[in-house]
Amino acid sequence: MKHVLLAGLCLMLLVACGCQSNEVAESPSLSPEQLVEAAEATYVARLRATRGGTPDPTNEYYPVYWADGIKALNPIKVYKHMNNIVVVQRITDGTEQGKYICLPISSYMPMTGDDGFVFSPEPLSGNKYTLWNNGVFDFKRTGTK
Repeated sequence: MKHVLLAGLCLMLLVACGCQSNEVAESPSLSPEQLVEAAEATYVARLRATRGGTPDPTNEYYPVYWADGIKALNPIKVYKHMNNIVVVQRITDGTEQGKYICLPISSYMPMTGDDGFVFSPEPLSGNKYTLWNNGVFDFKRTGTK
C-alpha cells in the first residue's frame, strides 16, 4: 500500500513539473504601458536587493524580484539584455520566445540580428526606427546559453 501511494505521489509530481515546461500561457490582458511598469519595478527590486551587497554577476532576474505584471506572463526565466528586460515564455530546441521590454533607462534600441534576437514587430524599417507598443516586442532568440 505504501508503495502504491508513493508511486502515485511521484507520478503526480512528474505531471505537475512537466506541465510548466515550454508552453506559453495566453498573455494576460496587460497593456504595453503596464508591462513596462512591471519591468521597471522588477529592475528596481533587483537593483535594491543587490546594492551594497555582493553583486550578482548573472543577468538573471530571479522570481523574488518579479513584479506581478511579469509574473502574469508565466515566465520560464527573466534576464537583462542591454538594460532591457527579456521575459522568456517558451524554449523550444534552443530557441527562446517571449516578450522583450525596453526600459526608459536603456540607451539600447533593440534590433533584429543583435545577439540572436528577432523582433516582432520589426523595429527598423528602411532608415526609420519605431519603438512599437511603448517598447514591448515579441521576440525569438536562437543560440542562447
